[in-house]
Amino acid sequence: MKIKRFDERQMQIRGEIFFHGLMTAFALLFINAFLIGSNIVWASGFQQNIIIIILTGMVVIVEAILRDAFFSVGQMRWPIIVTFGVVAVVLVVWGVGAAARGYAPAYGGSLTDSGFLLVAAVMPVSVTVAGMVKEITEKLRHED
Repeated sequence: MKIKRFDERQMQIRGEIFFHGLMTAFALLFINAFLIGSNIVWASGFQQNIIIIILTGMVVIVEAILRDAFFSVGQMRWPIIVTFGVVAVVLVVWGVGAAARGYAPAYGGSLTDSGFLLVAAVMPVSVTVAGMVKEITEKLRHED
């Protein structure tokens, strides 16, 4: 993480990461199409699309963080982690608050709006955790 510009190794890693993201998107689209073809409605069409985008983005961002291909400038690490953390807290509190008010996360086998918020919170939570774990391990590695 000391390197501020991407070298050839990092560019290859980025290519692998985006390939994994593309394969994730294909797999999620295939699964969703299979479910729709089987008349299984697990969320509204809008929610299905957003969840596919969010999960694909989560795979790409978390893998990029863990493989040192995401943060190119050291000063941007914590603002990114904090931003994703704030978004995660907002989505979780909003979703849990809706559930506490009596709105079920799922109804009739399909996600409700409060359930959608909780599923959407998975990405910022995972990015925040991955970023913090990476920062802590880097700090511990530099102390040795």
